[in-house]
Amino acid sequence: MVRRSTPLLWCVIHPWICQMATSTTLPKPEDPVVLPRQVDGAVSSSTFLRRGYHASAVLDGRVYIDGGEVSYYSGTNINFQYSNSLLSIDLSKDWTSDSVRFDSKSKPRGAANLVGPGIWVDETEGVLYTGFTGVKSDFGDNANQPQGLWSFKPDGKGGGEWQNLNSTADKTFTEKPRPFKGKIASGNGVGYFLGGFNRESTNESNFRKWPVSGLLAYDFASKKATNTSVSIASTQGSEQLGSMLYVPNFGKKGILVSVGGFIGGMKTDQDDDKLVSMDTARIFDIDSNAWFEQSTSGTSPAPRQEYCMAGVASDNQTYEILIYAGWGRHLGSSSVPFDDAYVLTLPGFYWTKAPYTARNPRHSLSCNGVGGGQIITIGGVDSTREGPESTYKGTYTTSDPFPQGIAVFDLATLKITDTYKANRTSYSPASAIQSYYNDKGRKPESGFTNSQLESVFAQQNFKATNNSDASSPSPSGSTNDPSSSNETKSSSNAGAIAGGVVGGVAAIAAGIALGYFLARRRTKKRGLPGENAEQQPQGQPGQPGQQQQQQHQKSPLGPGQQQVQENKWQPEGYEPYPVGGGTGYGVDGYRHQQAVHELPPHHVVHEMPERRNVSEMP
Repeated sequence: MVRRSTPLLWCVIHPWICQMATSTTLPKPEDPVVLPRQVDGAVSSSTFLRRGYHASAVLDGRVYIDGGEVSYYSGTNINFQYSNSLLSIDLSKDWTSDSVRFDSKSKPRGAANLVGPGIWVDETEGVLYTGFTGVKSDFGDNANQPQGLWSFKPDGKGGGEWQNLNSTADKTFTEKPRPFKGKIASGNGVGYFLGGFNRESTNESNFRKWPVSGLLAYDFASKKATNTSVSIASTQGSEQLGSMLYVPNFGKKGILVSVGGFIGGMKTDQDDDKLVSMDTARIFDIDSNAWFEQSTSGTSPAPRQEYCMAGVASDNQTYEILIYAGWGRHLGSSSVPFDDAYVLTLPGFYWTKAPYTARNPRHSLSCNGVGGGQIITIGGVDSTREGPESTYKGTYTTSDPFPQGIAVFDLATLKITDTYKANRTSYSPASAIQSYYNDKGRKPESGFTNSQLESVFAQQNFKATNNSDASSPSPSGSTNDPSSSNETKSSSNAGAIAGGVVGGVAAIAAGIALGYFLARRRTKKRGLPGENAEQQPQGQPGQPGQQQQQQHQKSPLGPGQQQVQENKWQPEGYEPYPVGGGTGYGVDGYRHQQAVHELPPHHVVHEMPERRNVSEMP
């Protein structure tokens, strides 16, 4: 038996002593000792490992990140903590994943620090709302989090003012159990929460026994919350672990789009649990308070949960929605194929798969549409890891190949990059997306579900400037005809195109010849594989024919410690790896045989440190 009376007494009298100790040496679950407090979410890039189960949203030129958990190095060990600050990223300046800066704003006493939180955005008043969903973290001090609704008024510089709204907000947020893991969206002055669970128990095994059905709507102006039933046979509004998006560009007041996720068991025996097919999208018309289901076409994503979803309007008066990452309820190498990205374009409801090979699967991430067709992805835990200490913690024990957990998906090229450009204000859809409209017109391939839904999409509200982040529709009642504008654009350019063809052909031919000559010279000068490339070894670091240089991220290890080799992500650096066999966790909590993929070389797992009781610390 471990002696701990004296050390624990010192922790009570001088709590800063225990707070200075590393939290990686976690006690056994049965040891009820006080652990160090959580940390500021702005973890140093030199020690950062993973970020997950947070929420993010865009307001007035900044991306805000709230709640969630982080893992990071502390000496030679790994810390697991939850964030107690609101982070933000400035969108007015260019940055890369390596150089991006997180501004951190501390929270006042009583403001909840939650896992799986949500953010509602009131663009009219310039306010963020938090605290309405989420659960406490098991990391850090495992502290209970006060219930209630909070607002944050940004100052535009990374700071701002917090306010507790419990005295004025609807009693839903103070007297009823705080729901979690539902679908969240906000727009037109209202915050929405679809489905989710009610926290009737702190026991994770009981969470699925209390699913929530219906759509909660909170009016920011009147401060009233209403919960309405969802008359859709396939889900009954009981969706969890997925995403929902407010799209302002269709309908008189905008629409909500819900795809994917998980349907919680509405019966006590849980026999109706299932992942939701993405062959169908669910649409809520805010003006008529009506739900619709619309079939999709193209290459739809495999059913999944805890993916990220964000959208951007194009200069062709379409709206593209990115679905990225997630997992199919099986951890391990069988999750690798879920590192893929799909784009659903509206009003065509057509899926396009981004052309890259899956490599870095993740779930519990977030993403946000910003200027010029760029979508910023934030965080995500490693879906390939099942341990070693626990299934949950194991997903935090690898180094995120995206520097600081940040990447940028470019809708114009359907590629993932590490660079954000602040001066991009509009974008044109990728050719794979535009070709659908050229061939099929501006309707779903199978037509709209009914005439009422078709009339909703006939009301199209796009900014005159065609900004890619058209978050605010033009005045109600305005209807644009994109087909006529496209015809005008096409006819005006026809003469210029024809006139340039003849001269362009000659220039291209000369350019090809010159480029071939210069390439031959560079190949010989640098010793890269030329005509005799097949005689040289391929893919070995430091050898000719190398496809991608493996980089080593520095790890703060002490003298004599082994340097950890990690997989450093490079833009467009996705490579295939073969299919094998293995296991994963099924929806029922048991292991199942699954087709799996071999993990990339040097995809490191940092072994969990040996547990040590806090009372044993000096």
